[in-house]
Amino acid sequence: MKLIALHLTNVRKFAGKSASITGIGDGVTVVSEANEFGKSTFFDALHALFFEKFSSSAKAVKSLQPYAGGAVHVAADVQIDAGIFRVEKRFLSKKTAKVTRLADHKIIAQEDEAERWISTLLGVGGEGPAGLLWVRQGLVGLEPDSAKEKTQLTETRRDLLSSVAGEIDTMTGGRRMDSVMRRVAETLGDIATKTGRKTGAWKDAADTADALETKLSGVTLQVHELETALKARKQADIALKRLDNPDAMAKRDDAKKAAETALQTAKAHASTVALAQQDYDLAGLKAANAQSDLDRLLNALTALQSADRSAKACASDADHAVVQARQQQHALDAAQKRHAEATATITQSRLHLDALRTQIRARAAKAQATQLATQISKAHIAMADRDAARAAVKASGATPDWLRSVETAHTSVTQLEAALLAQATRLFVRYDGDARITQSGSILPAEQAIHLDGDTQLDLPGIGQMVIHNQAANADSKERLNKAQAALNRLLSGANISTLDDARGLMRARTQADAKAELEQTRLDTLAPDGLDNLRAALADANLAASQSHEQPMPTTSELEVHLAQTERDEETARLSLRQANADNAQVRETAAKLQAAATRADEILQSATADIGAPDTLDARRTQLLRDQATAQGALETSQSALKKLVHSAPDLDTAQAELTRALGAVNAARNERTQVGERLAALSSQIRTLAGHGIEEHRDLLVGQLETARSTEARFARQAAALTRLQTTLNDERNAARDTYFGPVQEELKPLLSILHRDAALSFDSDSLLPSGLVRADAQESMDDLSGGTQEQIAILTRLAFARLFARQGRHMPIVLDDALVYSDDDRIIKMFTALTRVAQDQQILVFSCRQLAFQDLGGAKPTLEIVDI
Repeated sequence: MKLIALHLTNVRKFAGKSASITGIGDGVTVVSEANEFGKSTFFDALHALFFEKFSSSAKAVKSLQPYAGGAVHVAADVQIDAGIFRVEKRFLSKKTAKVTRLADHKIIAQEDEAERWISTLLGVGGEGPAGLLWVRQGLVGLEPDSAKEKTQLTETRRDLLSSVAGEIDTMTGGRRMDSVMRRVAETLGDIATKTGRKTGAWKDAADTADALETKLSGVTLQVHELETALKARKQADIALKRLDNPDAMAKRDDAKKAAETALQTAKAHASTVALAQQDYDLAGLKAANAQSDLDRLLNALTALQSADRSAKACASDADHAVVQARQQQHALDAAQKRHAEATATITQSRLHLDALRTQIRARAAKAQATQLATQISKAHIAMADRDAARAAVKASGATPDWLRSVETAHTSVTQLEAALLAQATRLFVRYDGDARITQSGSILPAEQAIHLDGDTQLDLPGIGQMVIHNQAANADSKERLNKAQAALNRLLSGANISTLDDARGLMRARTQADAKAELEQTRLDTLAPDGLDNLRAALADANLAASQSHEQPMPTTSELEVHLAQTERDEETARLSLRQANADNAQVRETAAKLQAAATRADEILQSATADIGAPDTLDARRTQLLRDQATAQGALETSQSALKKLVHSAPDLDTAQAELTRALGAVNAARNERTQVGERLAALSSQIRTLAGHGIEEHRDLLVGQLETARSTEARFARQAAALTRLQTTLNDERNAARDTYFGPVQEELKPLLSILHRDAALSFDSDSLLPSGLVRADAQESMDDLSGGTQEQIAILTRLAFARLFARQGRHMPIVLDDALVYSDDDRIIKMFTALTRVAQDQQILVFSCRQLAFQDLGGAKPTLEIVDI
C-alpha cells in the first residue's frame, strides 16, 4: 500500500477548514513545517482512519474533534495493485465509512464492509504493520506506553519473525525479590488504580488541567486566526533567512561533492573486485579442465575393457536373431492368405444384404410419394386462400393510424358543434290549441330545444310576426367547424364511406382478413415448413426411389444378417490370427535389428575406446603428467580465491554511497524549491496580516497557557511515575527468554547495512520477550539500551522499524513508514547518517516524515508535498 494524499475536514485546529497533503512520493516525502502547524493532527487522523471503527467514540477519536464541535472527516488516497482508492470515515456525527475506486468514482464498500476492506488491506487485525512502522511524536524508544499496544505489537513482531525464520524454542530466566514488588505496588496504588485509572494526586492534577484547558479553548478561538497569521509570517521570515544562509548552502554543496567522490571510489573498488572475480573464474575453469583430462584417461582404460566384452556378446546374439526372423516370416505369409479368403466371403454377403435393404427402401418410398402428393395439394389451397386474404388487406384503405385520424377528426367536429350550440339562443315551444308557430313556412316542433343563430323571424297565426334578435355565432368558430367537417369528409370519402361507424366496420373487415391471412400462413407452414420447393423435391426423390421397387419375392433380412454374422466371425478369427502373426514378425524383426545395431554400436565403442587410450607405450608418462597439471591448477585456484575474499571484505557499500549522493542532491534541490515557496508564502501572509487586528486578549490567553502548562507538567510527572512503576512491576514479573540467534536472523540481516552507517562493526542483541533490541554490541563490549543516550536509543528505534518494514516487504505487505517529529535527540553528524539510512531504504519503500526542524531536515531531501488549507 502507498499513500497518495491525505484530506482532513474539521479536525482539531482545522476547525471549519479543510486541510490536504497531496503529491506524496514513492520514496522519502518530508512535511517540514513550524510548531502548531498541525503535523501531529495529520498523523493522529491517519491512525484513526485505519485503526478506529467509524462508529467509535474512543478517546483517540474524540481528541480529533475541535473545540467548536461537529463531525470529524478523514480521508486518504491509497494505491494498491488493484488501483487507486479513497478510504474515508466520518466520526462522531452522522458516522459513515466508505471506500471509493477513483478510476470511475464507484463506491465499492460502505460501513462495516468498508471496515473489512481496510482490515484486508492491512493483512492483519489490531495495530498490524503500521503499529511497528508509524512513530508518534514524543516516542523515543521502540515500545508505546499502552500495555494493550505493547501486547499487540509484540504479537505482530512474533508472527512476522516466525513467518520468515520459523518457530523455535526459548529458555527461561529468574525473578526479582517479593519485597521490592510489594513496595512498587504500594507506591503505584497511591496514584493509580489496578486497572490503570488515575486516582489521588494524579487525578486532582488531571482535573485541574482539564478545567484550565476548557477555559483556554474559549479564549484561543478568539485570537487563533491573528496568532496563526503572525506566527506563520515569523516562521516564513526565519525560513527565508535559513535558506539564504551562505554556510548552509556551502555545507550542502560540500556534502554533494563528497558524496560524488565516495561514489566514484566505491565504483572503482567494485571494478577491481569484478576483475578479481574473473581471475578466480578462469582459475576454476583451468582446474576443472585439468581434472577432466585426468578423469578422461582413467575412464578410457575402463571403457576399453568393457567394450571388448560387449562386442563379442552382441555379435553372437545378432546371428541367432536372424535365424528366428526367417522362421516367423513363413508363418506370416500363411496367415495373410487365410485372411484374404475370409475378406472375399464377407464382401459377397454384404452385397446381398445391401440389395435387400435397397428394395425395402424403394417400397417405402412409393407409399411416401402418395402422402407427399396429398400434402402438396393442401398446401396449394392454403397458399391461394392466404394470397386472397392478403389482397383484401392491401385493397382496404383502413389502417389503425387511418382509423385514429378519422376518430380524431370526428371528435373535433363534435366538440366544435357543441361549442356553437352553447353560444346560440335556445327556444322551447309548448302548444295548447290548434295554432302553430312557423319559421319560413315550417312549423316549429314542440317540446324540444330549437337553436337560433342570428336574427330570426317567427310567424304567429292570429297575432302577427315576432323577430328575435340573437348575437350571431363567432365567425372564427364556424370557420374551424367547416374546416374540421371538411377534413372528416376527406378521410371518409377516400374510403368511399360516409360515417364513423362505416369506418369502424371497414377496419373490422381488414382485421378479419389479416387474421385469415395469418391462419392460412400457419397452415401452409405446417404443411410445408421448409417451403413448397423442398416438398416437391422430396416428392421427386420419393418417386425416384420408388422406381426401383419390384414385386418379386425376397429373402428375409434376418436370414441374410445371420449369414453375414457368421462370415464376419470367420473374418475376425482370420484377422486376429494375421494381427498376431504381424506382431510376432515385427517383434522378431525389431529384436534382430536391435541386436544387429547393438553389435554395430559395440564394435564402434570398441574402436573409439582403442583410439581414446592412445599409444600404449606412452600411457604411464601421460598419466603422471596429468596428475601434476591437476595439482598445479588447484593451487592457482585457491590463491585467486583468497585474493577475491580480501577485496570483497574491504569493499565499501556501493548502495550506501549512491544513497548518500541521492540524499545530497535531493537536499540541494529541496532547498532551492523551498526558497521559492517560502517567498511566495511570505508575500501572501503579509497581505493577510494587514487586514487583521488584535483585541487585547493575548495577555489573558498567555496567563491561562502558563497555568495549563504547569498543571499538565504536574499531570505528566505523575503519568511518567505511574508508567515507570508499571514498567518496573512488569519487568520484575516477566521471565527472560533467550531465543536462538537464528530466530532474529532475518531482522539482523536487514539491520546490518543500516546500523553500519552509524556504527561500523556494531551489532544489536535482541530480547526474546519483546522481540526488540536489548543492547548494542560494539568494540567487543555490550551496552544495554537503558545505558545508551537518548539520541542513540531513538536512532536504533528508527533503524529497527526500517528493518521490520523490509521484512514486511519480503512478504508482499508493503506499508508506508510514517515518522512524526522523529530524530529530535540526534546531533548534526548522526542525523545526516540517519538521513542516508532513510534514503537507502526509500529506494523501494515509501517514507513520510513530519518535522518542525526545517533547517536540519532540509538535508534529508526527498519530495515536498503540496499543503492546502481552505475554509469550508
